[in-house]
Amino acid sequence: AWIERRCVLMGGVLTPAPPPDAAGLSEPAHIDGVQERSQRALEEYERYRHPAQPGRFGRLLLRLPALRGVPPAAIEQLFFVRLVGKTPIETLIRDMMLA
Repeated sequence: AWIERRCVLMGGVLTPAPPPDAAGLSEPAHIDGVQERSQRALEEYERYRHPAQPGRFGRLLLRLPALRGVPPAAIEQLFFVRLVGKTPIETLIRDMMLA
């Protein structure tokens, strides 16, 4: 599902521990809030779309750390270029958080 893939690929946003390159964030409480809302949205989506698979959300969260090893440029190229063009994902996420 489109929403599921997008949420899972945003592993850096969804996982509770900040990635190593996030040192020095100016608003960690805001980041925590975004992570919580993103996790809740994905969990609600999974419960709605896959009610017969109650462990699906947990399995998705367990896969997120492995995604940190995928270069951001590869994720952008594979999944987001058609959606956002050549705009870097970091820019989009920053703009969403500042909105």
